[in-house]
Amino acid sequence: MHETEQVPALEVVMTKLHAGGKFDNKSYKVSGGLHGVGVSVVNALAEFLEVEVYRDGKIYFQRFERGDKVTELKVIGETAKKGTKIRFRPDPDVFETWILILKPCPAE
Repeated sequence: MHETEQVPALEVVMTKLHAGGKFDNKSYKVSGGLHGVGVSVVNALAEFLEVEVYRDGKIYFQRFERGDKVTELKVIGETAKKGTKIRFRPDPDVFETWILILKPCPAE
């Protein structure tokens, strides 16, 4: 739990701007980028974003849609892994898809 926000630290990092944690002695324990905006912006601009955290022998999971929490942080399994996996889809209401077809230059 985040001490001041009273929600899981993962939720703070994923939804609050300036939630960076790299400038003190607890660096990288709760960080959303150098100044705490990177991952929260990706989350806000994503149709969906899912996070799995591998820590303390457990797999934690939380899902967000367009920056809003849609599930609580929950344990979904056990693991020996350590780290974080993030899966997201850019929001098509924000981003356009461009398809470039490259053709070889004609021989001169």
